[in-house]
Amino acid sequence: MNRGIKLPTSEIVVNFGSSVVALLGGGGVVLVGICAFLSKFIADRTVESHKATLNEELERLKNELAKESEFHKLKLRKAEILFNRELEAVAEFSTLYRQIMPRYSHPDMDWDDACDNVAARFSTIEEQLENYLTKHAPVLTEALREKLRQCKTTASHNKFTEYEMPEDQATATSKAAAGRLLEELVHIESGLFALVRNETRD
Repeated sequence: MNRGIKLPTSEIVVNFGSSVVALLGGGGVVLVGICAFLSKFIADRTVESHKATLNEELERLKNELAKESEFHKLKLRKAEILFNRELEAVAEFSTLYRQIMPRYSHPDMDWDDACDNVAARFSTIEEQLENYLTKHAPVLTEALREKLRQCKTTASHNKFTEYEMPEDQATATSKAAAGRLLEELVHIESGLFALVRNETRD
């Protein structure tokens, strides 16, 4: 009977041990490779996901910034338009004020003479104030609008005084009304200058 070659026990052990080590070593390399691949894959996916989130947030912030920028541009433009309208209102009132104020017509002209001059032009002054209010009321404060309306009412109510009462009484009443109107116009002009300087806003 032919028997196989019998290897020494030590050689068998060595061969077996080498096979086991080789098997485990190869499996370890494969396992390490798989772990490395999975780690890189997961890391790449995480980075891409985070990057996408950051890009979305960046776009959102850009859009919000653009909207806010447009809002402030529009606000500044409106403020500029309003300021220009206020300047125009002040300039035109200064012209109107000097048209209403009596000119120094003779050396002895006094306050009574000035009031007589204004009283004689109540109808014209009423129309001038009405035209001014119609054009500039939107940019004036309520206080200034009310003062201008009072001046217009003063002119309107006193333009026919001479036909409604005795001459002496009519003259005194008209002069008093003209004096109040002139004083009120001074206050209105000061209020308009303050409006442009942004010192008073209702």
